[in-house]
Amino acid sequence: MNKQASATRLLGTATLAALLGVIAAPSFAGNYAEGDPRPVPLTSSTTRSAVTADAVQWLKTAPTQGYTSGYQQGAVAVSANTRAAVAADTRLWIQSGLAAQQSGEAGADMTKPGYRQAAAEYTKLRASPAYGALVDQLKDQQAAAQSQTQVR
Repeated sequence: MNKQASATRLLGTATLAALLGVIAAPSFAGNYAEGDPRPVPLTSSTTRSAVTADAVQWLKTAPTQGYTSGYQQGAVAVSANTRAAVAADTRLWIQSGLAAQQSGEAGADMTKPGYRQAAAEYTKLRASPAYGALVDQLKDQQAAAQSQTQVR
């Protein structure tokens, strides 16, 4: 009788496992059925100058974040970096080792020699002509990608 109860319990457990597997299978296979979809780059119909003008206008009336009304706000500064310049700067930041220094357990510890060395390397890379060449290369890649998306 003990063998029979054990066999029944084993059969029940196997049945339950098989049932759960059948229920869960579609959720695992769903991602593979579609292949590997890549995100499609979004194109904006708003120009850079329109976005900049909108940001400047909003910042003129933006809340003062707790300052009194007698406090004069500084001049509004809007960044003029291109996507290529930001991407190139990010690559140099990673290449110099600053990304690894800031992603560590201790975070960005400017007192450590490794961080100072990475910061010096980043400054050197950013001042080099290779930075301008990388920006130009990324601009060309973005222009080519944009022309391919417009052809479709």
